[in-house]
Amino acid sequence: MIICKDVRLTYRKKNILNGADFEAEAGKITVLLGRNGCGKTSLLRCIAGARHHSKGEILLNGKDNKKLSPAERGKILSVMVQNLPSPPVSVRELASFGRQPYLAYGGRPGENDRIKIQKAMELTGILSHERDMVNKLSGGERQLAFFTMLLVQDTPIVLLDEPTSNLDAEYRRRVYDTMKKMRDGGKTVVATLHSLEDAVMLADKIYVMDKGKTVFKGSAKEFSESEIPESIFGLKPLKVKSEDNRELTVFLMK
Repeated sequence: MIICKDVRLTYRKKNILNGADFEAEAGKITVLLGRNGCGKTSLLRCIAGARHHSKGEILLNGKDNKKLSPAERGKILSVMVQNLPSPPVSVRELASFGRQPYLAYGGRPGENDRIKIQKAMELTGILSHERDMVNKLSGGERQLAFFTMLLVQDTPIVLLDEPTSNLDAEYRRRVYDTMKKMRDGGKTVVATLHSLEDAVMLADKIYVMDKGKTVFKGSAKEFSESEIPESIFGLKPLKVKSEDNRELTVFLMK
């Protein structure tokens, strides 16, 4: 679980976060929405411990984030950033990096670690690429390779910053399926997204940020029925039926 209270952040004399409040529960997918520059990525970085000069309270499973060592935090929380690197290592090697918080300095993965790596590659469907170099993969394959590393790290809290940006529909589906498996395994899953349709389809809870503050929190249904889509995003929700007769929400320009 994550609890953030009155989080404030100033960068280069500019107020980025202005008292943001946020909570994410275990076994739930919580989505952060907001226009570019609203502060959602900055809040994610504060939670990840990358903005040590932030003010306010951030608790990770009841522990004060600022008092955790990097090793301790690495066992509680894993992060996938928006702009992923392309390291010249194999998919299996990248996945093995997820075990580093649990190994002694200079230690090598043992049998239990190798089992976790194998299962994670099977779960994300990347096993057939285990010997391929990450820097030679397509964007979608690279995204799944990093998802595999997160699964291998096996932390109770997972942070994902725009995990499906620039991915086609097939890879978005595979990424969202993986997120749902993480949630169903009891993890606290937090993601920033641009697509309101994807957020409504995926989220158990939605937070919306504007000008460094939280301006909405609630269920996907409550979000769709609120004034927030129009007032913040300039989009109007519309209920439609899919080909298999499922009710979907799409958002149209006003």
